[in-house]
Amino acid sequence: MKEYMDYKDEKKDNNIHIVNDVEAQSTSFYNYTINEKKKLYSFLFLLSLIFISLLTLFNFSFSFSNLSFINNNNIVNTYDLSSTVILKSLEKNYAGKWLKDYTIDNQLAGTNLKMVNYTLNKFIELGLTDSYIDQYTSYISYPLENSLSLIDSSNNNSIIYKPSLIEDILDEDPNSSYNVPAFLGYAANGNITGEFIYCNYGRFEDFEKLINLGINLKGKIAIVKYGEIYRGLKIKFAQDVGMSAVLLYTDPKDDGEIIIQNGFKPYPNGFARNPSSIQRGSALFLSMTPGDPMTPGYAIKPGEKKDRIDPFNTIPKIPALPISYKEITPILQKLSGYGPKLNNWDGLIDGYNFTIGPNPNFTLNLYNKQDFNISIMNNIMGKIKGYDDSKFILIGNHDSWTPAAADPHSGSATILEIIRAFGNLLETGWKPKISIIFASWDGEEYGLIGSTEYAEYYENELKAKCIAYINTDVSTIGNILNLQSSPMLNNILLDTTKELLYPNSSITLYDHFISNMGKIGTLGSGSDYTVFLEHLGIPSVDMGFSNNLKNSSIYQYHSLYDSYYWMTKFGDPGFIYHNLMSKFMSLVILHLSDEPVLRLRTNDYAIELEKYFNDLNIPKNWLNINKEKNLIKNNSIHKLVKIINNKLELLKTKTFDFDEYLSELTELFKKWEDLSYWQRIKLIFKTKSANSILQYYERHFLDEHGLNNRPWFKHVVYASGRYTGYKGQELPGLAEAIEDNDIKDFAIRLKKFSHMLDTLIRMS
Repeated sequence: MKEYMDYKDEKKDNNIHIVNDVEAQSTSFYNYTINEKKKLYSFLFLLSLIFISLLTLFNFSFSFSNLSFINNNNIVNTYDLSSTVILKSLEKNYAGKWLKDYTIDNQLAGTNLKMVNYTLNKFIELGLTDSYIDQYTSYISYPLENSLSLIDSSNNNSIIYKPSLIEDILDEDPNSSYNVPAFLGYAANGNITGEFIYCNYGRFEDFEKLINLGINLKGKIAIVKYGEIYRGLKIKFAQDVGMSAVLLYTDPKDDGEIIIQNGFKPYPNGFARNPSSIQRGSALFLSMTPGDPMTPGYAIKPGEKKDRIDPFNTIPKIPALPISYKEITPILQKLSGYGPKLNNWDGLIDGYNFTIGPNPNFTLNLYNKQDFNISIMNNIMGKIKGYDDSKFILIGNHDSWTPAAADPHSGSATILEIIRAFGNLLETGWKPKISIIFASWDGEEYGLIGSTEYAEYYENELKAKCIAYINTDVSTIGNILNLQSSPMLNNILLDTTKELLYPNSSITLYDHFISNMGKIGTLGSGSDYTVFLEHLGIPSVDMGFSNNLKNSSIYQYHSLYDSYYWMTKFGDPGFIYHNLMSKFMSLVILHLSDEPVLRLRTNDYAIELEKYFNDLNIPKNWLNINKEKNLIKNNSIHKLVKIINNKLELLKTKTFDFDEYLSELTELFKKWEDLSYWQRIKLIFKTKSANSILQYYERHFLDEHGLNNRPWFKHVVYASGRYTGYKGQELPGLAEAIEDNDIKDFAIRLKKFSHMLDTLIRMS
């Protein structure tokens, strides 16, 4: 077979540029185009041949062993030996110990330096001697007071019910006695009295339906269920239609089969949700711009003087409170028989028939008071320096909303176990080929603050050096492996699952994953991978063991009952799946950091791109428009769609060949000892060229202009859904143009997409 790089050299157009023409550090190869790098490597290779020839010609005493760069462990693959040390280290399981430490104290973002220092000291103690605290200033809110009152308007406006807005204290669960107010970060201050209306999930389409029915929403208080979309967008959509405040509760109907009505006992005695469980969370408009609401696209460290903007582009102007389904019940019951009842808007609230209201005889008074200020966020960073420190992979987890066991400290415990295992590996003299950086992000719960500010501050360095970002948020709440990823990481993730056995079975983790999940999902938002993938174009993955809604415990999300006791009794007794996640993540990290050919692959991306494009619901009448003036010049949309389909087919072929070429390079490294020195030098330079393509491949999906009305999201393929928040939107620019019936914008983005495909085809 003709060698791949020789084949590439025959192409007529090799001029490939990084999208955004990003400035990078002068020492980084990132400043070169792919074509220039190939020329540089060819020149260096030729120069080395001339140098050695001259030495031979003039009879200089020369030993090839002096060429350490082709003999040291920074070249050969030591994965088998290294993975053995990692897995042996993890035969001991300290996840439960770390988790207990993490769940003994309140720790809202920016408030608990004791926990910051605990994590920093553990990083250092377990092997990351190069560790430090990385600080940023951010606009944030902390709870002061709140209350809710049900008022009988027909009886002198008397208060007939006043919920506590706090979980019940449980004898079995010490964490339930912690004083963590039920509040929503960034929800506006206010003292609102008004009629209330049930608004289903508070989705864009739910409010649209109410408006179409002629329901007067102005000044009303919305009662919405958690679920379906991100909570902050529920508040945004209510605000947009003129409502004055929002109450959010979790309806047990969304707990699947694990409900009291099916005979399940509530926590702490069984799998069902405790009726007093309250979901806290952020009210930031996540799909607009994550991170500090006053510094979109940039970050401020302590002592720096930079301007801040009005935060209300991304946070609410109306107050909102979370409440348990137990305490919302007497309020919703007052709506029974008032207003229409809509199909599929029901739930499981006793004594309520899910008519939407309002009831003119009753109002609510909702009071919310928070302290809004500029606070310091404390990220904890730790590094294992590789042979090549100009490249690194990044692994992250985050802070807590309550002293929570699952979200995020199942991930925190997992990260400490991984660091412990790599610390043991370092003691053997091992060193990764590229650097490994671990991070504990502050302020994630408020809106991905710590990770976003870090990534915005070090944008150029990350684009130049970061190979991949690995995220674990909720590492373990059950026994079902769940993976969402950039397609570039699909290959390594699935291959690694084949290396581990699933607990208490004879099947592999791969067999388990395929039989339960079927495939790797796509990323949207809701955790710290967002900025790395969707703003910077860095391949990212989020991983964890999830539960099911048939025969496992309900996860008591963002409540005081997400506790060490819940985890030991229901979530992961024995910390079996914490341990398996530690092993799985460790092996993925090892593959990415310690193999000469980067473990990123391109063909899965081409396959997914074709699927996403074919799934676009392009209006038929758009495909019939020919030569629209000033639209797409001489090409109709129909013609351009056909051209793109052909390019997508070609990209699949090219990326398949490229991935095969990468496999050939990998196989040659396995035969390293049998190669001549000339073959070794040639292999090294070929690998450098291939790795350069892989390192910056995802960056080519960035559009510097971003999406309409939310330009922070620059990835052409993946973004947080503007109406969903958590759930991602594939090819968001094209999809949103269709939703907005904007044919001109669709045509412009179609052209851009076509040009990006040209670049990827030339690279592959």
